[in-house]
Amino acid sequence: MEANSPGRVVRRIRNKLGVSQEGLARLLNATKGAIQHWERGRNNPDLARLNALRQLCPAGPERRELDSLIKQTQARVAPLAMFEPVKSVRKDGAGANGGPAAVGGTFVYLRRENHRLQHQVARLETLVKRRTERLKILENLATELQREMAKLRAGQPPLDASAPQPLNLAKD
Repeated sequence: MEANSPGRVVRRIRNKLGVSQEGLARLLNATKGAIQHWERGRNNPDLARLNALRQLCPAGPERRELDSLIKQTQARVAPLAMFEPVKSVRKDGAGANGGPAAVGGTFVYLRRENHRLQHQVARLETLVKRRTERLKILENLATELQREMAKLRAGQPPLDASAPQPLNLAKD
């Protein structure tokens, strides 16, 4: 089976979705020019955009072609190095010759990289949690401020006792 060019795959999926080049560009956070270049074969979409396109693509032959294209791109962008299994492994995970070692079919190098990525994900999740909490606080403050503004517009005194009160200068 002959591999389709990325341009043909992108065009077929775009036509299946029924969107223009500009519409697809908006969906993929790309430019219309980038879509044109992909379809004409001048450039190829990056792996992130191919995965985003996969999310949009309904099941069918186009999606199978896209999956094949994603695998080809992954192999081209991040090929796995061929590691030789070694009998001795240093504490840092390297083989006796200093390169990455395979132990029992598992690559120590890949395990270290996986651990590093898991640590990054945990840090990002913590950061998102903190920012979500801050956003809730800001939303509550904004809601309270809107209530105060509505009361002021209606002529009611504000809740804050330290706020300046209007002076009553009228004599009885």
